[in-house]
Order: sequence, then structure tokens, then C-alpha cells
Amino acid sequence: MLPKDVHYTYDKQVRLNSLGFRGPEIREKQVKEYRIIALGDSHIYGQGLQNDSLLTTILHAGLNSPDQACFFNVINMGVRAYSINNELAVLKKFGISLEPDHVILFFYINDFQKTNIEQRYQQHSNKDWYTFDLSDKPGPEVVRKWNHRQLLRKSAFIMWAHDIYTGIVSSDNLENRLLAGIVDDGTRNAKRFVYESLGELVRLSREYEFSVTLAVVPVAAQVERDFPDENYQSTLKQFASQYSIDFVDMLPMLRNDYERSGTLPVIPFDGHYNREGQKALGIGMLEHLHSLAVGCEH
Repeated sequence: MLPKDVHYTYDKQVRLNSLGFRGPEIREKQVKEYRIIALGDSHIYGQGLQNDSLLTTILHAGLNSPDQACFFNVINMGVRAYSINNELAVLKKFGISLEPDHVILFFYINDFQKTNIEQRYQQHSNKDWYTFDLSDKPGPEVVRKWNHRQLLRKSAFIMWAHDIYTGIVSSDNLENRLLAGIVDDGTRNAKRFVYESLGELVRLSREYEFSVTLAVVPVAAQVERDFPDENYQSTLKQFASQYSIDFVDMLPMLRNDYERSGTLPVIPFDGHYNREGQKALGIGMLEHLHSLAVGCEH
């Protein structure tokens, strides 16, 4: 995510602004502008999607109408593979100087895992390339091997078998333990990390006078079936209550869409929400912000 970079998310071209994020250039804040920053990972970045399909684009368009007292500016600061500590770092380095009125932290379940920022920096700081799917600089031999893998991915049976295998070997990972409601040292440490991170977000909101919404993005499997013992949404709802943070669970938004269409709004063999899923999330968040009566007069 370099300033003015042009890259691809699958077959969709992405042009970044001068700060290195998706979306238009961010101008000087106007007198009647209500500025909303959206923090998150690849679900907010919009993996596999064009700009006009993004949750933030839908939210920006829906908030603005001719009879509004102010202009709503929704700024997308989502970055793939980020966790909550990365997102707080983005807010401190870029977001605070943009004078936000409202910050929406879009939380996904893998945000319970703390990113080792220093280690990741050491891995990538000396590279003159970075491609998500490649393990080496994209020369002819590396690209040839990548193309061979794409032939395998065109087989629904092979991808189905891959997903079954992945599900078996990853059944004991942190995310699945949280969904299953398992309480152990790993889940307790993860919850403590998130609680402390939210505390830092609240501290920043008070210092720089912006309001906060904690929006929980569900795992795709939750859209299809219930996880009655989960420690995912329930834990975050509890933390939000303790900090007096505005909270919204985005699961009902996606379930309503799924029940209406009968199709899971997810990119196949991927797990990210597709165009329809992002639309459902954007409309749901729009309704939530309308219920808060956000705007210049508040």
C-alpha cells in the first residue's frame, strides 16, 4: 500500500491515493464536512472488488443527499492482513491529522491475533516488490509456477478438497476456538490484547474529540449457521459496553441478504464478502449511522 501505487486485487485494478489507501484524494477539511474514517483489514480494503462496490463507497453515497446540513466524507483506510494494532498505528500516523469526527473500527475475528509489526517490517522493508500470492520476486519461473497453480484452482473438486483439508488442520486455531466458545490461555490472552487496544482507541477519541463505532464483521460460516457458544461477537459487545463505545453486530445485515437471495454473499473459495455482501454491509451501516443522527449539528 504505497502512495499512488497501482496494483491488482485478483483481476480488479486498484489505484491508491497519495496517502496509500483506496479512494479519492483527501482534501483539506471543509467547514461543513463531517469526516468518517473506516479502519479495517481486507474486508474494508475490498479484496477482489472495484471501488464502486466497496462498503465505504456505498456508505459515502448513502449519507450524502441535497438536503443534508453538511457533507459526509467517508475515508477508507483498510489494509489487507492488518490487525487491530496495525489499524491503531494507521489511525495515529495518518488518521488523526485528518481531523476525523467519527472513526469506525471494522473488526474481524483474526484481529484477536496481534501482528508482530517489527517482524513484518523486517520481512518486507528491503524488497522492491510485494505480491500477495507469490513467494519470490515475479520473474518468469515464479510466474510460470503461479500459473500452474491457477489451473488447479479452476477445478471445483480440487478446491473443495483443499477447503476440507484446510478445515481439518485448522480446526484448533484461535478463530475456531473463539467461535466454539472455548476458554483457554490462548483465547484469554487474545481477549486481553483486544481489550487493551480498544482502551487505546477510547483514549485517542477523548484526546482528539471524535466518536467511535465498533462494527463486528462476521465470519462467512456464521451467515449460514449459528454458533451459540461463540466468544467473538459476545466478547466485543461486552468490551464495547464497558468502554461505552457504540457497537454494531453486522451479522444480521448479511443474514437478511442471505435469506432473501439464498446465495452466500462470499467470493468462492476465498471467504471475503462479494459485491452483494459489501452492499448489504454498507446499507446496514448506513441505517445504523442514521439511527445515531450523526452530522455537523451533533
